[in-house]
Amino acid sequence: MAEDLRTKYDASIGHMTVQFGTNNYVNVKGSSSWKGPLRPQALFVDENACIGCRECVHHASNTFILDKSTGCARVRTQYGDDEQKIEVSVESCPVNCIYWVDREELALLEFLTQPQPKQGYGVYGQGWEKPANVFMAAKTLSKQLRQQAENNHSNVRTAVEEETPAQAEARANASLKIKMESFSKIWDSWNGIFG
Repeated sequence: MAEDLRTKYDASIGHMTVQFGTNNYVNVKGSSSWKGPLRPQALFVDENACIGCRECVHHASNTFILDKSTGCARVRTQYGDDEQKIEVSVESCPVNCIYWVDREELALLEFLTQPQPKQGYGVYGQGWEKPANVFMAAKTLSKQLRQQAENNHSNVRTAVEEETPAQAEARANASLKIKMESFSKIWDSWNGIFG
């Protein structure tokens, strides 16, 4: 019960919760594409800090776009322009919201900048939100994913180790019975045809 209360509290203060199954955050695909070979660094625009000045789009229009729905810049194509244009666009940002990040972090950061469903407690229920600090949310989510993976790995190991000899024998007998039933059906149909 304490874990359930902790989950509700984390959701109410804006922490991201880790879900597995249909919403597996481990295999998140980023929204920007790559031009040319993959490089260790990638560009990322913190949309929470972006003021929509269009300076980056003006200097490197093949790399950056302005999202009309949010009024914020975002990276469309990694390294879409030459490096000089990209450097000028990064330096011309008045609020310094364009960052160089590791390529491995990019997909998670881009995922977290998209509005996420939020559990609501009001009359109409759900809502949408973005984390206030994308980098802290990514760090927290990565930590939760690592802990969840470690817990799942240890749970699988203990479940396999806990099988008793009687359970192993019952499993083997059930498997043999299934094989015999399928063979019996084939034999009966063979006798029915050639009888």
